[in-house]
Amino acid sequence: MKFNPALPYPVLSKGNDSYVNSSFDVQLISKKSFGQLVLEVEFALNNASLQDLINQGKAIFALHIECPQTSLRRLVKSDLQTLTIKIDEHQLRGRIDVHTFILANERIVDYTNADWNSFYIGVPITYDKGNMLASGSAVEIVLHEEAVEEQSLPSIVTVRRAGNREYIGIELGTNQILVLLPERLYKQYAEYGESRLKDTILSMLILPALIDVFHTIKVEPSTYEDNRWYQVLVQIFENNHVPFERVLNDQMPVIEAAQLVLRNPLVASFKEIEKFLAQED
Repeated sequence: MKFNPALPYPVLSKGNDSYVNSSFDVQLISKKSFGQLVLEVEFALNNASLQDLINQGKAIFALHIECPQTSLRRLVKSDLQTLTIKIDEHQLRGRIDVHTFILANERIVDYTNADWNSFYIGVPITYDKGNMLASGSAVEIVLHEEAVEEQSLPSIVTVRRAGNREYIGIELGTNQILVLLPERLYKQYAEYGESRLKDTILSMLILPALIDVFHTIKVEPSTYEDNRWYQVLVQIFENNHVPFERVLNDQMPVIEAAQLVLRNPLVASFKEIEKFLAQED
């Protein structure tokens, strides 16, 4: 979508000369992390009067995010100069267009700005709510299909039968994390593991297993650093731009770390259950 800042009232933009000694733009960093596109945004406004409107709540920073291939459209508003936006990757494909604005957050009556071009000096202007006060440069983000991360967790976690057990257990071998199931539970896992509730079963088995693993390695990480499964976990976090040390030093709760690795499995589980119950009805 193309936005035209050439409006019949002053708009701070590189595309016109409505203002002097002023600027508005955005610094945007995009990265993929655990199945999400993360946008780190910093607005750069150089105009004291417009900044004052934002401080008073009369104006607001805004981002319009659009993905033509998936028809995603999202308008994000904030009174903060920096913010982080997360979008699930399944909602995106190909090119994402990001446009930045300052919008009137309420009706602004008889507004003047000392940095207007001389053409507008002495002419008070009223902006209705939603009117554009400033427009920043457009940013284009391209998602390459070949760059999509291949999750390697399945190669290091194995569910195994342990007939002599009464409850689920975990063993940490050199190469793999073993999830040990009693005979009866293993038979049910084998029967239903590829059913319509496979994400729900994943949450029931692998999520608590990973929570236990993270608790264990926090105690003495050097004990496991040479194990392949440990190295894979570290690599998963690095590939998703999250330092693994955050888990080890308690900056990130282990339950959050486990959910990140499994890409928020509880959300998928409840969607499965909802769909399953709807079909039953």
